[in-house]
Amino acid sequence: MESKKVESSMAWIHRYLSSSELIEIEAAIQKAEEHTNGEIVPVIVRRSSAVGHVPLSLTLLITLFIVILEIPYSDWLWVKPWVWAWPFLIVAIYYGSTLLAQSKFIQKIFVPEKDEVDQVHRRAQLEFYLNRINRTKGGMGILIFVSVMEKKAVILADEGIAKKLPSNTWDDILAEMRAHFHDGKWSHGYQKAIERCGELLKQHFPISGNLENELTNHLIIKD
Repeated sequence: MESKKVESSMAWIHRYLSSSELIEIEAAIQKAEEHTNGEIVPVIVRRSSAVGHVPLSLTLLITLFIVILEIPYSDWLWVKPWVWAWPFLIVAIYYGSTLLAQSKFIQKIFVPEKDEVDQVHRRAQLEFYLNRINRTKGGMGILIFVSVMEKKAVILADEGIAKKLPSNTWDDILAEMRAHFHDGKWSHGYQKAIERCGELLKQHFPISGNLENELTNHLIIKD
């Protein structure tokens, strides 16, 4: 029963990736890791930004708009019995705003760009540690992180990789990945990013000793 609840809560992913495409991404990870001791972990989340403030902000905005519209009629709207309708109107606006706030489009409007960038990077850093990417031997883990609502992607590399490859190494990979996402090719974007990360790992961190798969090879999906 619990597994069915989890599957239901993650059903949103099928708007972007089919079951067969999830399998293709897993195969791409396995192939990318064949010639390296490095580990590639892709993670996708529905959103990273806090949106709890959106219903109240929307309520205040709509209320202000109504107040401005009713100014020409204030002489008779702000007298009994009409004045008693305002509390009920505001409550109705709040409940309507709560429904509207469930829209990804509305949520994005009420989260400033700077906050989006900061919160996506914080969530990426959190997932880096939650998924134990910092625990690989030699510090050779890579996180490919995507936050859907904000339409942003981040690549984080562990210490062993960061010592050899500068942080701007990932810029071109991210740019190509975002371009594929923009075209609706989510699976292809992930696979190309995984492939290019695998090429870098193969070049700078070829297999030494026994090949050991330390981390999961599937796409991690979270809310």
